[in-house]
Amino acid sequence: MFRYFLYVFMLLTSHALFAQDNLQQDLRLAQQYTRQGEYEKAASIYERLYEQNPKSSMYYRNYYNALLAVKDFTRAEELVKKQLKQDKNDPTLYIDLGLLLKGQSKFEDADAEFEKALKMAKDNQIQNIASVFSNADEHNYAIKAYLKGREIFKDSRMFSRELAQEYKQTGDTNNAISCYLDYAAIQPDHIQIIYNELQRFTNEEEDIEELQRQLYSRIQNETSELIYTEILIWAFYQQKDFEQAFIQVKALDKRLNEDGKRLMELAKKALTEKQYDIAIGAYEYVIAKGENNPLYVNAREELLNCRNEKITATPNYTQEDLRGLEADYIDFLRLFGKNANTISSIRDLAALYAYYLNITDNAITLLEDALRMSSVSAYNRALTKLDLGDYYLMKGEIWDATLLYSQVDKDFTDDMLGEEARYKNARLSYFNGDFEWAQAQLNVLKASTSELIANDALKLSVFITDNMGLDTSAVPMQMFARADLLIVQKKYAAAITTYDSLNRMFPAHTLDDDILYSRANISIEQRQYTQAAQYLETLLKSYGKDILADDALFTLAQLNEKHFDNKDKALECYQNLLIQYPGSLYVVESRKRYRQLRGERVN
Repeated sequence: MFRYFLYVFMLLTSHALFAQDNLQQDLRLAQQYTRQGEYEKAASIYERLYEQNPKSSMYYRNYYNALLAVKDFTRAEELVKKQLKQDKNDPTLYIDLGLLLKGQSKFEDADAEFEKALKMAKDNQIQNIASVFSNADEHNYAIKAYLKGREIFKDSRMFSRELAQEYKQTGDTNNAISCYLDYAAIQPDHIQIIYNELQRFTNEEEDIEELQRQLYSRIQNETSELIYTEILIWAFYQQKDFEQAFIQVKALDKRLNEDGKRLMELAKKALTEKQYDIAIGAYEYVIAKGENNPLYVNAREELLNCRNEKITATPNYTQEDLRGLEADYIDFLRLFGKNANTISSIRDLAALYAYYLNITDNAITLLEDALRMSSVSAYNRALTKLDLGDYYLMKGEIWDATLLYSQVDKDFTDDMLGEEARYKNARLSYFNGDFEWAQAQLNVLKASTSELIANDALKLSVFITDNMGLDTSAVPMQMFARADLLIVQKKYAAAITTYDSLNRMFPAHTLDDDILYSRANISIEQRQYTQAAQYLETLLKSYGKDILADDALFTLAQLNEKHFDNKDKALECYQNLLIQYPGSLYVVESRKRYRQLRGERVN
């Protein structure tokens, strides 16, 4: 008897498993037909599956969608009504019926079914029917569903994010913004999500104005909600309106009695956009909090850096400006000492001496003293050595320079600092006329993880290859490399004399365009901008298809924008670069500058 029951059980089980396997196989086939757009075939399978399992909402939904796809409204309506007999209290079925009617252009009847679904919806059905409406692109009805949910739950901010997205779909910007701000008030921890959503409203002037209007209104009427001020500050950052951002950040810092951290962030952003006065004002605000403030020293140091950049980035800085900056650095180092914490300021002062005040000995002494400080980290020590090597090179002490570069290379072999040191040594070999050795080092550095080093290495490598490959004599290149070293050493008159000799001794040489470009750069260093522009114009006219053409055009654009204040000419240069040299490394920056000069907002 036991064996008999066991046999029957195994028979029934195997039959059930076989049936289940067939069901899964049919379902996969129907899904495949749906993906391929063969809805008739899919509908045929789903019909069979639904008839076998009439209580399965999945089979019903897939069958309904397949019929809708082939516009078989008659069968679809029969299906919905059949389903309604099973569950007349399911509001989504009335939505299905409404969609069928709408597909047949029976709009009033469709609206009646949609309204019926809304009317009968219970609290636990709101989210679902709103999603069904939304997925069917019935966004206005999705909005009605969520608003009804607010009434049911007596919560005027419920479903804020969902409503914002539905309003956005209907083009109702004002209500979309309002709902996102509601969402910010109830979920301040989701601020990054909110910023991502609001980003879409920062491209059009009228949208950003509406966002600001609503924020100001809420700040005034809901004084306890600080999140609105934070969003307003963010909105000003998107516009790069640092002046207004400064006002709001100061107010928030004062209200919360903070240490100035927000002001430091503002200053950093403003400095990135070269809004020097705003950055300086922010740092000074933090400094005014007093010496006991934890950000006091940092603010003092950053203020120095900001003033440094403001002066050196200005084409018409004076010797008085430079001496004033030097005095500020000396005062800072006297107050806070020369130590590991102030090493960045020590290096900055050294750079001021070497590159602007032309007192290379002071720069060298400053950094030699810094290297004797045992507390300086290995990384900062390496940075200091690289700087000091550059200043030795400027003074003509080649051996000392290469020794320092080699030390950094050895200590940071697998780091970008090591790669930078190797590039500097390769460039030294180039200056010395050892082009083969320089080329070997540069070929390795072209694969550098640093884009800047890789680009510089590639540029110098290509330059050596182009000008040595077909030349039977190395003399022109040796003369040019010697002139390059003279430029690094700021011996501009000697460099120009070398170029004159090169042009005279080797007329119509392949280096002629390089000489013109170097002459232009010397003129820029000497602030002879009109002369520089003439050299660049000559280069573009005579060598417009050569490798330096895009460099010359970009430099000319910069001269017109920053020094000649000739916006139209700058626009023309940037546009020509984008059109004539689409593969140039300057394309991204040229496009950005072009758009900004045209008054477009660039994020």
